[in-house]
Amino acid sequence: MRTRWKRLAAYGTRCALFIGAMIWIPGSPVQIEAMAQTDSVVSWCEWQQEQDGWKLKNSDGSYAKGCFSAVDNIWYYFDQDGYMVTGWQQVGNDWYYFEKDGHMVTGPAYVGQTYYYFESSGKLDKSFYE
Repeated sequence: MRTRWKRLAAYGTRCALFIGAMIWIPGSPVQIEAMAQTDSVVSWCEWQQEQDGWKLKNSDGSYAKGCFSAVDNIWYYFDQDGYMVTGWQQVGNDWYYFEKDGHMVTGPAYVGQTYYYFESSGKLDKSFYE
């Protein structure tokens, strides 16, 4: 019985070290997800509609610009001018799709008549099509 607990402890330690290392490996799924989830989580905000679209005003009076932000666990992206984006958007080398209400699409989805798969971070899974 004592041997089983030692093995279990050893396997648990190995798993914890592996997962911990995944956080620091550039481009790992864990790091990508962590970056997506911590880019900007808004605790208090105010939506403002302007002539050119919607902006998100943060609690400190600044606006979300050039970043992902989560409002009530829904992810949005704001361009360099601070406007919420919709449709296809390229951020860095990756493609994302945002519905008409601005929320980021994840998982399987039809965009128009074409079926796509988006990772949990919202990034288009290009390997799905290769």
